[in-house]
Amino acid sequence: MDLSEISDIDKEILMKLEYNFPFDPQPFKIISEELKISEEELLNRIKKLLEDGIVKRIGMYVSFRAKGMEGALIAARIPQDKIEKFRKIALGIKELTHNYVRDHPKYNIWFVLKASDRDTLNKNVKELLSQVDCNDYVILYSKRTLKLSVKYDVIRGVSWSPNNTIKSLNKVPTAEELGIDKQLLTELSYPLKISQRPFKEIAEKHKMKEDELIELVRELYDKNVIKDYGATLNGEKIGIVENGMVLLDTSNIEKTCEKLALNIPEATHVVLRESNDEGWKYLCYSMIHASRKETIRNVANEISKETDSRSYMILFSLENLKPGIVI
Repeated sequence: MDLSEISDIDKEILMKLEYNFPFDPQPFKIISEELKISEEELLNRIKKLLEDGIVKRIGMYVSFRAKGMEGALIAARIPQDKIEKFRKIALGIKELTHNYVRDHPKYNIWFVLKASDRDTLNKNVKELLSQVDCNDYVILYSKRTLKLSVKYDVIRGVSWSPNNTIKSLNKVPTAEELGIDKQLLTELSYPLKISQRPFKEIAEKHKMKEDELIELVRELYDKNVIKDYGATLNGEKIGIVENGMVLLDTSNIEKTCEKLALNIPEATHVVLRESNDEGWKYLCYSMIHASRKETIRNVANEISKETDSRSYMILFSLENLKPGIVI
């Protein structure tokens, strides 16, 4: 499927769900009024978009840091004949996400892993990779997530989202610091029900009014606990079939990541990292999605110029070893 097969009204719906999903107990009612269609028609169209796999979910991503966890991107050199075994093992690990074969000249498998603390993370990486005869890897710890907004402009065919606020550069508070139940954060990370009042069940379970829950969700969004609010689309289903990981080497890595996050709307993720290998110099990480590799190359070149990077590399995805949504 590509964009030409999606009706104009469904494109409008997708853009509303991605970029303007209301903070309201009845978000679908507001969208239906804006589009001048009935709420029933809107809900039916959304259910069909979910059924067809175009929409992956509607909801929000809750920062792993708010749950008191550590995360890292791991680059591993896994023997070719062990990749299928690794794929099967990874499918059973809920803390392992974003698992791709990429075209790096040395490290062929790149994945994200989370754990309760850094020591546990290191131990889990070592134990996991030992199962596939891999002892050559780099751990790129997540130091700060400056941007996480996986939005696809279905008109232009490229990932795109503004990030013109400095709030995303602040430290993410934990559930304990916020004085809220971790279980509530977990439930907010699940896809919302496609119903007239999608927050009602969660609010009742936690003895809150819907308006109170919405107010809390907005507060968590403002504090960077909640990211990527709204719809998450399956890029491949709308013709956005390419993704490139852009890694930068610069003299001031923190400033570089800030400039990238604030000035490159095509970037869906921007993460400042630190490595267990002092020889690894590429510590500003970003992701670009597009219908063509050439678009990604052009954006990467723009990133390099915007940030005055010493060097950069683009790692294209060759295979997704663990499709799905991140909870």
